[in-house]
Amino acid sequence: MSATSTTPFFGRAYSLSVKSQTTGDTVIISSDTFEPEALRFTFDIQQVAWSEFWHGEIAIYNANGPIPSGPNAGQDLYNLIISEGDIVTVCAGYQADYPGGTPPAIWTGPVFYTIQDRLDVVDQRLILHCVLARALTVQNFMNATLPLRSTNFSQAKFIAENAKTPININSSQVKSILTSTTQLPRGKSYFGNPHNYLQSIADQNNLLSFFDSHTWNINDLGKPLGSLIATYAPVNPQGGPPVRIGNVTLSLIGQPQQTQLGVDFRVLLDPNVQVVAPLNQVAVMLQYVRQAPIAFPVPQGSTPPRPLANQYAVIGVRFTGDTRGNAWYSDITGISQVQDMLLLLGVSKQSDTSQ
Repeated sequence: MSATSTTPFFGRAYSLSVKSQTTGDTVIISSDTFEPEALRFTFDIQQVAWSEFWHGEIAIYNANGPIPSGPNAGQDLYNLIISEGDIVTVCAGYQADYPGGTPPAIWTGPVFYTIQDRLDVVDQRLILHCVLARALTVQNFMNATLPLRSTNFSQAKFIAENAKTPININSSQVKSILTSTTQLPRGKSYFGNPHNYLQSIADQNNLLSFFDSHTWNINDLGKPLGSLIATYAPVNPQGGPPVRIGNVTLSLIGQPQQTQLGVDFRVLLDPNVQVVAPLNQVAVMLQYVRQAPIAFPVPQGSTPPRPLANQYAVIGVRFTGDTRGNAWYSDITGISQVQDMLLLLGVSKQSDTSQ
């Protein structure tokens, strides 16, 4: 294995692993610094704020023989059992950003089903279709009794821990939002789907809840926005390859497009920009945004696009990549006012209209 690249945005860093829920063993299917023999795989991963399910599709190429490299070199992938419920983890980024280490995970979730096919006659593929939160929501169950004098936070923690398929929660994040000290006057029995009980706690506290790649999250509508993660601008044709100058990342691909509620744009893959609670924020230099046309006169019942903003809340990210191709992108959907998205979702909760 050769040395890690120190050139920004040159030399991809990635890994793909599958953990069996039957044996507990983890199979490293592909990893690379500069290993040309590593198995090729592609991914298409979508994260959407407040969505019940997230989707990921990972295709592994020519895995019909011994794994050529990594900890599981020599094993036959087709003889390794990959079944529903096995946990797939995809990490992707650039070597210069994570020297000697592994980039952040952009997907951690269970396999729903697998497909084997042959692409263009010569390439065999094993396709992993993954759906996040299915096993935690519609296929989960609990039967337990909570002791008296429990707060909202202790209720949420109890539900998560006592579900048939345990649910991870970000204790520090959830506890900072579920601050009510009101205690149950008596014990409470839970029987049924634990996700319904967690959703009920969120509704009672005027919160939105959703699953990300790792945990159950709740979003405070009074303070829905997190910190500014990145500011993007296009590459200067006379300034060389993509680089980071201070807090600005010169990695825009194409031209950002203004939408009705915000902006859509593509950048070189950035694993730090993900859908989490509170929502990450990004900025795009406004002079590079293609503005949406405004119909005049404005049709009855419609509104013009929101004015361009200095910062946008990230409500959607799509990661696409090919370890031996050109694709290595993050497509980001940002909105300027969270209230707009809540209205589209039909959420009647009270939120801060200034956000």
